[in-house]
Amino acid sequence: MNEARRYHLAVWIVIASEAMLFAGLFALYWSYRSEYPQMFARGVGRDVQWMGGLNTFLLLTSSFAIAWSILMMRAARLRAAAWSLVAVLVLGGGFLVFKLLEWGEHIHEGLVPGHSLFFTLYYLMTGLHALHVIAGLTLVTWVLLRVRARTLSPERPIALELVALYWHFVDIVWVFLWPMFYLMR
Repeated sequence: MNEARRYHLAVWIVIASEAMLFAGLFALYWSYRSEYPQMFARGVGRDVQWMGGLNTFLLLTSSFAIAWSILMMRAARLRAAAWSLVAVLVLGGGFLVFKLLEWGEHIHEGLVPGHSLFFTLYYLMTGLHALHVIAGLTLVTWVLLRVRARTLSPERPIALELVALYWHFVDIVWVFLWPMFYLMR
């Protein structure tokens, strides 16, 4: 097995293990939601809908930006690839800022872990997702530095492709969290 395939396999193993973790949390959420539908409906009603929507927009746009950076890298347009990665960092950072603002608003209202089962799961699952966003932003920063230092080859941008794969996974997880915590009353 060549080096590129080993790296791809390693990233897919990480993604599969993280997917199983979130799948378990999703199952826990749905089992409790079916047991306590009114509590969960009230909880969704207390979340800041526009922040959830904005955060979804930010992450989906960041997925486009990282895909664009791969296209630019393959076209040997390193400067454009680097700027696309900066956009990913700004959009992902914006996601974290709005998530922190929303958490702060909830805490101010007394909606903390332990307040209700809904908010306990909300903080657990969105907090775990935020940690994955931070990990993804760290990886994006690493690959951006490699692009700027020209140590990543346009002919073989495997590091960028693998970081993008992880970033897309993090975004997909949010696409499942968003309706669970913001839309389904």
